[in-house]
Order: sequence, then structure tokens, then C-alpha cells
Amino acid sequence: MGQAGAAASAERVLIALPARDEERNLAAVIGELRGAWPAADLLVVDDGSTDGTAAVARGLGARVLSLPFHLGYGAAVQAGIKYAVHGGYGVVVTFDADGQHDPGDIGGLLAALAAGADLAVGSRALAQGSHRGSLARRWGRQLFGALARLLTGLELTDPTSGLKALGPRAQLLYALSRFPDRYPDADALVLAQRARLVIAERPARMRASRNRRSMHGGLRSITYAFNMLFSLLVAATSSERHLRR
Repeated sequence: MGQAGAAASAERVLIALPARDEERNLAAVIGELRGAWPAADLLVVDDGSTDGTAAVARGLGARVLSLPFHLGYGAAVQAGIKYAVHGGYGVVVTFDADGQHDPGDIGGLLAALAAGADLAVGSRALAQGSHRGSLARRWGRQLFGALARLLTGLELTDPTSGLKALGPRAQLLYALSRFPDRYPDADALVLAQRARLVIAERPARMRASRNRRSMHGGLRSITYAFNMLFSLLVAATSSERHLRR
């Protein structure tokens, strides 16, 4: 597990993988996670897949939470976090099932939580050799980051990263808040900042997605960008007074 992981070894760790139609990728992803984090529990949140995602996950020994139909990436992430809260996990890591995240980067996130952060985010901008996607996606991340700074003062280099580690306070925030169902990454960070959580970034060596149906691919990237901007504005201007208690 390494020194970074040892810092959080006293905590029960759940790695939650939101997944839709990932049967071809799960064996490799779960195999990597098992090798790097054998003590962690793995939960595949099946978001209304039309293939054998759930069956493959069970066959690989992972826990499976099947949503009744396709609810969206954000809803699948929140379902995994709620599972962690009800299960009493000290840490939940959100980890994409399409192969783009490196299990070796989880250790840095756990170390950040052990050092006092409530929420640790994996940033491709801080890692050398990380896959950064198309020029449009790189511009989009810069735009989201600039908007987050302008609207909230939040300083982050990769606000759309799906690789996160959440301690108890962050878990409760995302489990109980009006969590965005489809485009959660940047505005979820805005919610965390408004709730005065301690947020940290650590390097993450992102890889290209193996899923051709990725929400960031082709024309879907334009829809993603539009909805992310709208969702970010809503999060930054909404009233969440109960989060400040």
C-alpha cells in the first residue's frame, strides 16, 4: 500500500466506481485496484447499463449497487457516497470505471485527508505526462477554473476531475445536498468551498478513457461544457445556508 496509504490505514476505505456499459473495462480496472489497494472495498455503481456491467462486477468480487435506470454520472457518484455514509466508511474514493484513473494516485489523496483535508482532488495539471485530452477540453478546464475563482475564490488547477477522496464531512455534504445528477465535478467543489471544507489537490496521472461512449467525446463534449457552465453558475449563486452550520 505504501507510506501514503499507510497514513490512512486506520480508516475503512471504499472505492466507488460509477459505471455505465463498462463490462469490457472492468476486469482491467478492478484488477489494478485490487493489486494496489487490497484492503479497500470496491463498489461498482451500475447506472442503468445495457450490457453486463453488473454481472461482470459481481463475478470479479466487487460489491454492486444497481440504479433502477440511467440516472446520470452525478447521481451514480452520490449513490456511492451515500453507500459509504451508511456503511460507516472513513474514506470514500470516487474512481472512474473507464480506465482513465491510475490507482497509484489514490495514495496521495489519502495522505491529504490524513493531513487534515476534508476533500482531496486528483489534478492532471500537477502531474507530468498526464493525458490532458483535446485542446477544447483543456480550454474548458481553464474556463471552469477561472469561473470558479471569479465566483467563489476557489483556487484549483483541475476542477473537472472525477478522482476524489472524501473524508466524513465531505461525504455528509454530498450525501445530503442537492447534488447535481449529471455534471457534478466543478459545482460540487463550489458546494464544498461554500460549506467551508478544507480542499486539497494532488497530482494525478490521467489516461485516455477506454469507453467510446464517454460523455467527453465528440459532440457530447459540447453538451458537457454547456451544462457544466450552467451547473457551476447555479451552484455559485444558490443559497445553501444549512451547509454552514
